[in-house]
Amino acid sequence: MPGLGKTTLARKVYNNPSIVNHFDVKVWCAVSQAYNRTTLLVEIFKQAINKECKIKENDNIADMLRKILIGKRYLIVLDDIWEVEAWEDLRLCFPRGENGCRIMVTTRIEQVAKHIQHLSDPYSLRFLTKEESWVLLQKKVFRGENCPSNLVEAGLQIAQHCKGLPLVVVLIAGIIAKMGREASLWLKVANDLSSLALGEQSMKVIQSSYDHLEDHLKHCLLYMALFREDHKIAVDGLLKLWIAEEFVLNVETENMEEASRVCLNDLVNRSLVMVSTKKINGDIGWCILHDVVREFCLRKLKEEKFMQLTVPYSPYQHLCSMNSRLCVYIHDDLVKQLDHREYQFDKIPESKESTKCFGECSRSLEFIAHPNFNPWNRSNPLPLLVKLKLVRVLHFPYEELPSSWPIAVQSLTYLRELEDITLSSYMCG
Repeated sequence: MPGLGKTTLARKVYNNPSIVNHFDVKVWCAVSQAYNRTTLLVEIFKQAINKECKIKENDNIADMLRKILIGKRYLIVLDDIWEVEAWEDLRLCFPRGENGCRIMVTTRIEQVAKHIQHLSDPYSLRFLTKEESWVLLQKKVFRGENCPSNLVEAGLQIAQHCKGLPLVVVLIAGIIAKMGREASLWLKVANDLSSLALGEQSMKVIQSSYDHLEDHLKHCLLYMALFREDHKIAVDGLLKLWIAEEFVLNVETENMEEASRVCLNDLVNRSLVMVSTKKINGDIGWCILHDVVREFCLRKLKEEKFMQLTVPYSPYQHLCSMNSRLCVYIHDDLVKQLDHREYQFDKIPESKESTKCFGECSRSLEFIAHPNFNPWNRSNPLPLLVKLKLVRVLHFPYEELPSSWPIAVQSLTYLRELEDITLSSYMCG
């Protein structure tokens, strides 16, 4: 089951002080369903040498990695492996360590776990008992305070109906922590959970958490789902994206970065976003979406057929204003359709509703680009770029851009953020 705590347990082991000091090299890598050998090996290599480096196309990255690891005591965590083939492919890249090297793997697939087992049997996580669920629920809701006596009975019912799944417990805690401390409200939550099968619970609870979010937080969360599965999201970059997309303009503060960080902390407190790494000052440095939360968000985006009406965040504007913003999440398939039809939006065959919407609103379309915007499989992306007149956020994944790229970018008059791997991120417009 997703949400039993496999990654959480592995992370606790990985960050344990005795573990940290025991190994010369520590690497954490999320494998996921979309397995790409080269990408993973590059990530492992960079962590192994603990610095950024340029990898050339003809470099034998597997051989480079083996040479770095030989003679060193290493710990490598391969999180979320789905295929036996992925394990067999990766394990050949790690030298056989005779000095206490370890590889730790998490997987949902029993067949994969049994195939990998070598020095120890697979450790299968069990469901929590009712009592353990209640302890966890109290920790998340009351943060060290005692539970009021009038809420104990209702709290125990909620814990029981979570059916022992830690993810459900922490998500429910995020909901009831924001509620009034009234037994009747808690009992309603317990009753809503009681009729659900285990497989339905996670999505139902996430839906409930989502429904309780303010509008700007919903948009922030959905936007994060556009990053690839298990991607560690750099918070500094994420906050700039949110600001550029004007997701947090309704927060009453002049410091937009601070306002964005408040939004992130709110999503974390509701257990919809997980902290991956913290900075020395205690701020969140990297964060990640749980697979189940990301799946929920992608379903939401799909329901909207890659479109989402979002109201500009002005306290003086009515909810049903005719100037509501139409956002289109740009993804590879959509870009191909646009390119094929010479960017005539009313010819995109999504549905009658979307065709009508595109036809009527094409003058006021505003785009949200994919955070890792890379739709061009061509040497010169600029002819396509200049057609994205209303794009707000753009990331170039190219090491070398054509010399005419500054002129093309100047035509993007709505652009709020531009980032290239050879440039620092900056705001414009």
